[in-house]
Amino acid sequence: MTRPVVAAVLAAVLLTAAPPDRLTAQDSQFSVRGLGVPGRWESVRARTAAGAFGPFDPRSSVADVSLADALQLTATAVEATTYRRAEIGGTQDDLRSSRFPFMGLAGPVTRRVVVGGGFATYLDRTYSIVTRDSQMLRGAYASYTDRIGNDGAVADLRFAAAARLASWIAIGAGAHILSGSSRQTAQRVYDDTTFLGTTQTAVVRYDGFGISGSVALDPVRSVRIVGYARSDNRLRTRLGDAETDRTDLPTTLGAALRWSPSPSARVAGTAVWRSWSDAGGFNTTSWSAGAEVGAGPTPLRFGVRGGQLPFGPGTAAPTELGVTLGAGKGFSGNRALVDFGLERLVRKGGGLTETAWTVLVGLTIRP
Repeated sequence: MTRPVVAAVLAAVLLTAAPPDRLTAQDSQFSVRGLGVPGRWESVRARTAAGAFGPFDPRSSVADVSLADALQLTATAVEATTYRRAEIGGTQDDLRSSRFPFMGLAGPVTRRVVVGGGFATYLDRTYSIVTRDSQMLRGAYASYTDRIGNDGAVADLRFAAAARLASWIAIGAGAHILSGSSRQTAQRVYDDTTFLGTTQTAVVRYDGFGISGSVALDPVRSVRIVGYARSDNRLRTRLGDAETDRTDLPTTLGAALRWSPSPSARVAGTAVWRSWSDAGGFNTTSWSAGAEVGAGPTPLRFGVRGGQLPFGPGTAAPTELGVTLGAGKGFSGNRALVDFGLERLVRKGGGLTETAWTVLVGLTIRP
């Protein structure tokens, strides 16, 4: 391999092997209630077009049928660093998190069949809440600080395959193993150090299973239509050897349209519905629209997305709106690809407003 490819391979190893900084991380405050915040199953290429190309991108895991376009062995990893500001009740906090939310591997096994796999964040529930209060002790009020935190996530491990049945139709299917854990902490510290504080911790583990299927149709050369569905059974929560909770997970239905008027211009749009009411949340509908301009190794991507979140404060589903911008660079005959971008996100619901900037870096290797 040439020097750029070797450097890219080493970067991929570091990107996927280095653990995220869980001690200082703070994720979305909308993860406090319910199961958490759903992750994005998208490569940087798809995410910087607001996710509109996710169902068509073999480097993403949105629709299994997209694997049919992975005509050579391809490995992808994503790094995302987010800077958030949460505002509620006249107060605000600045938060930061750094994650490796997605990694995938795909390659052909025959001329028409491609297999792939990898992992993505299914649900993220990392937060810390600090409150101040006092209680009567020894005939006087003693002030204290409570810290309640949860640090963890549920990962989606995917095994999938796709087959091109003819030049105008392809199908795909996948199996998903949900696995993860979180460390829950509750701590009380008194201002008066003569009072003994308390700390409780517990490690909770999760497991579940899902299946997915999708189909892609090319009615004309410049247009592709993708329909996809996914059903996840339940999320089981275990503390030690005891099952403490079991929650039904949603069904996902999505459709997407891509139009390529020329080799250097592509536009796409998607719509997705998920039955999060099965898990005690709000059913959500999300949409995205994006474009990719440029046929060379440095395309420009941009897009807008919107929709709802399944969990949050209040009696209505929180809303989110995001805009994205990104580009890419190919090395050594496009055998090593680096994608980068910026995402601006605004979430609102139940008196809580959260704004975020996310810096995205993706690395793809095609040996």
